[in-house]
Amino acid sequence: MSYFEEIEFLNRVEKETSNREKLNNDEIQKIKLKYKNLPNEYLDYLKYIGWGTFRESQFMVYKELLTPSDLDMEDDEDYEGIKELVFFGDDLAGTMAGFNLKGNVIVMYEGTEIYETGKTFREYIKKKMLMDENGNDLGE
Repeated sequence: MSYFEEIEFLNRVEKETSNREKLNNDEIQKIKLKYKNLPNEYLDYLKYIGWGTFRESQFMVYKELLTPSDLDMEDDEDYEGIKELVFFGDDLAGTMAGFNLKGNVIVMYEGTEIYETGKTFREYIKKKMLMDENGNDLGE
């Protein structure tokens, strides 16, 4: 998977120069070794599009996955419910997105609420790009 459609879309709609950085194969391998159950769509995204913001700070994809302990959430009363999560990005307004490593589903975490999106990584990230299934800009 190479994300040609999404790259072309971002080149067409972004008004500012991208600050994203692509990860190389060695960096991707390190992530794969650390987290065994990640979807290839996510790893391909980091390789072909890169980490950073898109659409004038519509969404931020992190360079590295963050765990609840990275975010000092161990004292959260719902820690047992979130300790299997890793976060790949956020909307820059307090809602984080991540994966449940048990089932590889995309979850949203806002405050103390966790819910599954029912989307693949690619479906989710296209929605965050404001891109419809035909490559049209939903942000116009």
